[in-house]
Amino acid sequence: MNMAILELEQIHDVEDFEVSWNRLLCRSFDNNPFLTYEWLTTWSKHFGQGKELKLFTSEKDGEVFIAVPVMYSTHKVLGSKRSEAKFIGAPDSDYQTFLITNFQEAARTINPLIKSIVDCSNVDNVEFSDVPEDSLTANLLQHVKGDNFKRCQSRSNICSYISLPSSYDSYMQSLGRNTRGTLKRFERRALNNFKVEFVKYDKFRSVPEAMNVLFRLHQKRQNAKGECGVFSNDTTRRFHVDLAQSFAQKGWLSLFFLTFNEIPVSTVYNFEYNGKIYGYLSGFDPEYASYQPGQLAIQYLIKYAISRNLRELDFLRGDEAYKAHWTKNTRNNLIFKFNNRGLKSRFYEWNMTHSPVSYVSGARALSQRFLASAHHKPA
Repeated sequence: MNMAILELEQIHDVEDFEVSWNRLLCRSFDNNPFLTYEWLTTWSKHFGQGKELKLFTSEKDGEVFIAVPVMYSTHKVLGSKRSEAKFIGAPDSDYQTFLITNFQEAARTINPLIKSIVDCSNVDNVEFSDVPEDSLTANLLQHVKGDNFKRCQSRSNICSYISLPSSYDSYMQSLGRNTRGTLKRFERRALNNFKVEFVKYDKFRSVPEAMNVLFRLHQKRQNAKGECGVFSNDTTRRFHVDLAQSFAQKGWLSLFFLTFNEIPVSTVYNFEYNGKIYGYLSGFDPEYASYQPGQLAIQYLIKYAISRNLRELDFLRGDEAYKAHWTKNTRNNLIFKFNNRGLKSRFYEWNMTHSPVSYVSGARALSQRFLASAHHKPA
């Protein structure tokens, strides 16, 4: 078993890294859009300043069987500097996991892998947040043991989801008579007063133009609630415009608008990836609240997802009340912390893993093995 570290600032010097990373992701048991090359590199471009970005891998017989993208940062606590390691993308990524292609080998190497993450920058604590409870990553981290390990585990977020049936009528029947009646009433009211359409982002002149409409509708809704909204920040808006353009090129962007007489009144911002649709954000114009445009947009999104034979609509993080109208299915995201046993960390009552490990450092050596492994077909 060999370990390697790649400085992610060097990935542009690694030939075919993007293709190889996404191929490895496709082979991984835990595969979601927040682990794609496009998400990680776009996030790093906009939010990675002042952080060390590294990729940790373990391999056997030339095959990478686990990969962990990690960022290091420092901050002040009680006047003292503390360093920490987290997943690249935290806290903006709704799901965060390792890339695992061989669970048995990953289970054998998890303790030294975590120790290598600690030793690399002598970090005070490692925090892996928003790990889905049904993922192999959670399975791995729940079984980390050792005399010098103290693992803290808790729930970080709840995520609602719909297991999509084969037909839209079947899904609607599952909602119950009262809910179906309410939806039909609001849809009929809208249809009686407007030309109602559910259109995709490509109806606009460009992805940035469509994203600006999303920003406006989302902020209108949030401002009406007295909240600032996710897109009140310039950096966040630039990140999502770049991400949307990148995802659109891959066919992963499912940004829809509900229009009344060709005026966008509601929007749902989603990622269509790996047989699922991920509902990231939404918004609507409060001036049309009496028509329930937000609920109508979700209704049409469900219809779209079923027509595409997708297996699930994932509402992602958050326990917003509207999600309960559509499904009772939920799962938890977990947070795992591993704490250093150094003097400073004991002062803060933090404990950390400590087991010997060796690793190979260097982008060129890693890139050669990584590229070969990404093309390797699992047994």
